[in-house]
Amino acid sequence: MQITLTKLGQVYLPNYIRKELNLEPGDNIYIFVDNKAIILAKEACEKENQCILSNRGTLHIPVEIRRICKITSAMKFNAILNIEDRIIVLSKSD
Repeated sequence: MQITLTKLGQVYLPNYIRKELNLEPGDNIYIFVDNKAIILAKEACEKENQCILSNRGTLHIPVEIRRICKITSAMKFNAILNIEDRIIVLSKSD
């Protein structure tokens, strides 16, 4: 599946992903970078940033993460749902 970053640095998580990971509006989502991929997790991880899931299912990717990963607006990501680890991996689409 592909996810597109908006001009405001947000990504939309489809409903089926939110349901699979039991994500609710207002949940804290932890964000960190691993080998130039962005990892989103409901559980706290080392060296994380965090954001809050909106009512519409969007997350704001912090500016420092966008800079580290050299992310620009309208960039597309491959989204991989890892149910076992309860994370979402966003990697740049070619």
